[in-house]
Amino acid sequence: MRLSTQSIGPPIAESNTMRRALFAVLCFIATAASADSALQGAWEIASTTYDDEVITLREPRQIKIFTAERVIYTYYYEVSEQLPHYLSVGHGTYSYEDELLRETIVNHSNPNLIDQSFEVTVSVSEDENSFTQVVDLGKYVLRETWTRIE
Repeated sequence: MRLSTQSIGPPIAESNTMRRALFAVLCFIATAASADSALQGAWEIASTTYDDEVITLREPRQIKIFTAERVIYTYYYEVSEQLPHYLSVGHGTYSYEDELLRETIVNHSNPNLIDQSFEVTVSVSEDENSFTQVVDLGKYVLRETWTRIE
């Protein structure tokens, strides 16, 4: 009985090249499928209007940071008109597609907001150095403009 030494598949070098090419294609697809990079970076609030009334911004200014999949942000929480606002924080996951930003809160200074999802309309400037988000609260509309700081 004689054993064949011929390989059934492609030679090993060719097989490794095909694996590397397949891996590169899969990495490209995964990167392209991730969140829109237009929002990725660090942002500082530039202006806020509430029903077209300009709101005075508090210092230090609020910050919002988007990574490929996560968002973290600061904001001022008002307990009551008698007590001062205090700087708070929240973070979660997000998706951004067709000018619709959907954030799902994972952790928050206000535990009642954990696991809540919010959708807002976002328009990114042509140079991607600012964006405006519009929050339709039904009876009222909140409009915030953010500028890229990093």
